[in-house]
Amino acid sequence: MKCTDAVSRLHPGVILLFFLCAIGGTLLLSHPLFRVLSLVGALCCHALFCREESGVFLLRTALPVCLLAAVLNPLFNHQGVHILFYFPWGNPCTGESLLYGVLASLLLFTVLVWFRCYTAVMTTDRSLFLFSRAAPSLSLLLRLALRMIPAMRADFTRTMEAQTCLLGPAKTNREALRRAFAAFRVQLRRALENAVKLSDAMKSRGYSLPGRTAYALFLWHRRDGLCLLFLLACSLPVLGASLSGGLSFSVYPSPHGAAPTPLMLLCAILYFALCMSPVFWNRLEVLAWKRSGSHM
Repeated sequence: MKCTDAVSRLHPGVILLFFLCAIGGTLLLSHPLFRVLSLVGALCCHALFCREESGVFLLRTALPVCLLAAVLNPLFNHQGVHILFYFPWGNPCTGESLLYGVLASLLLFTVLVWFRCYTAVMTTDRSLFLFSRAAPSLSLLLRLALRMIPAMRADFTRTMEAQTCLLGPAKTNREALRRAFAAFRVQLRRALENAVKLSDAMKSRGYSLPGRTAYALFLWHRRDGLCLLFLLACSLPVLGASLSGGLSFSVYPSPHGAAPTPLMLLCAILYFALCMSPVFWNRLEVLAWKRSGSHM
């Protein structure tokens, strides 16, 4: 017997509240300090929840998209008062457009990492446990949408490998493109067939019938209440300060925002503690496990 992840043993409602606070704070708080803190927390949680990926998703998918967004923004957005230089076609490149592109790409990258952590933690059984009674069809549809792209990508890779084993490596780019389209058609047909089979299976089990009961796989414990109180204590002051304008920041027409105050420092500490709470909970679980001696 070995120590398990502390977050995976929490109630799904507490886990959902954590991600709502973390992602909602990332979208609501426009100040660069809070976006950097959210990014640090997202990366630490990604290292905790997605250990088997080793950062492949971040380097191959999320990071190039965010860098592209940061580069393209000055090409189409010319607002700002600090002109750095002019493009060959006559449009100015301003410092504000560069800063806005960097902040927007930082926001996009952070949200992608948070949602990757969400899909790793909120498994199908947790999602269905939370939403199956209130909106059974919607919960099933959302879960299928979240898992469709990774499943299709894995099937597409296997199909391309099978084509390579049977036909050999593609000799020209045109042949490689033709094989890719053929593999995509196979994946599309397979996805439609799986959707029909799953729909029939869930319907035969009475998934959408009124009054349907479900086995309560997750129970509420004392640690869930403590974690809930911790999340509320960290998120509510930050939300209040943000709505009152104490954490505001704007790029245009020139960068300006709320002056640094003890309230901003306190909110930054609370928000960083919220983002890092899974790491703290897991560390406390490991220390308690070692102290108990049950792993011997």
